[in-house]
Amino acid sequence: MGNMDNYFAPTTKVILCRPGELCIAAASENFAGLRQSTAIGSLGPASLVEVEAGQAVPQAALAAARVLVVEVDPDQPASLQRVRGIRSAYPDLKIIAAIAQTDLSLVKTLVRQGICDVAELPFQPEELAAQILEAAADTLDLTEEQQLAPLYAIVRSVGGSGSTSVLTHLAAAMVAHVPAEQRVCVADFDLQGGEVAAFVGVSAAVTMGTLLEAGDRLDDAVVSSAVLESRYGFAVVAAPDTIMPLDFADQEQIDAVLVSLRHKFAFVLVDLPAAWTNWSLAIAASAERVLMVTDSSIASLRQGRRRIDLLESVGVNRSKIKLVANRTERRLFRNIGTTDISDALQADVVAALGDENGSLRAAQDQGVLLSDVGGKNAYTRAIDELARRLVAGEV
Repeated sequence: MGNMDNYFAPTTKVILCRPGELCIAAASENFAGLRQSTAIGSLGPASLVEVEAGQAVPQAALAAARVLVVEVDPDQPASLQRVRGIRSAYPDLKIIAAIAQTDLSLVKTLVRQGICDVAELPFQPEELAAQILEAAADTLDLTEEQQLAPLYAIVRSVGGSGSTSVLTHLAAAMVAHVPAEQRVCVADFDLQGGEVAAFVGVSAAVTMGTLLEAGDRLDDAVVSSAVLESRYGFAVVAAPDTIMPLDFADQEQIDAVLVSLRHKFAFVLVDLPAAWTNWSLAIAASAERVLMVTDSSIASLRQGRRRIDLLESVGVNRSKIKLVANRTERRLFRNIGTTDISDALQADVVAALGDENGSLRAAQDQGVLLSDVGGKNAYTRAIDELARRLVAGEV
């Protein structure tokens, strides 16, 4: 059985295939040219499957594919039989046969078997990309880019601001405001202190750490294996169960994970670590909105201002940054309201949340949401209104 070796992350927005929908199966020596070119990567995430001409292509790769480029060796009967078997099992699959030497008789045979085109070996990346586009034209709309689901990055002004509590309650509230066929996912990228899974009472065998360590083995199936269903209707990709160095994360790997999740779900919320890195800044920059959880303390406002300045310095428009004012009844010496917070950080406050007299912490310790122990209250009502506005595109 072959090795599902490489995973091209798109260099632009995906315009052809979701992860796994473009599969190229050939002997390993044929891939050198493709790895040095961006032509195939620009079409979407492509799975490279290293198999000899007579070996079976993994069923997982075939089942996900819309377009298959497969090596054919006329000197190996098993190679021709492989093509016939794939065509029989997957009649709607667009198949491009890759052959080393053009043989008119072989081409005619392959066409009779339902092959839509013939590519040259070793691969010519630009020519192959054009052939893939043409093969996909009957089944995919190539006139406009596929849309990725909105991405919302949740950040904190300081540690302990309650951002994970806001995130989990927000995800649960959004579920109630989206159609049944649409789904919400929380991806915990807090690699050293992520608690999303614990806050909603789930445990994971496959975590975000697994995905980031998968390297070339990352594909749609691997990402799916890390997705947990919470009792609140939203999915979770849990943080690693051991502390990982923040600089371990690879930007290309993170992009591939997020592309896969943003194709699977209608909304993706990301919990980012308190410490900023190049990759976490890149996630924030690509997000539809950055929701910063802050409170009215001087330390929180001072650090919040510094973090917003940092985000602006890497190209995040301040208009994309929205504030969630947490623990608004905690005041010292004088009243500091949401208007003061907005003025201090020069960003809009989109929700103001109370502390609920410690009941929120009690719910967290039990791995449940506040609504499970206290029913409807000011905190959950404010979160619900924020969720409604996010889903409606009003924030």
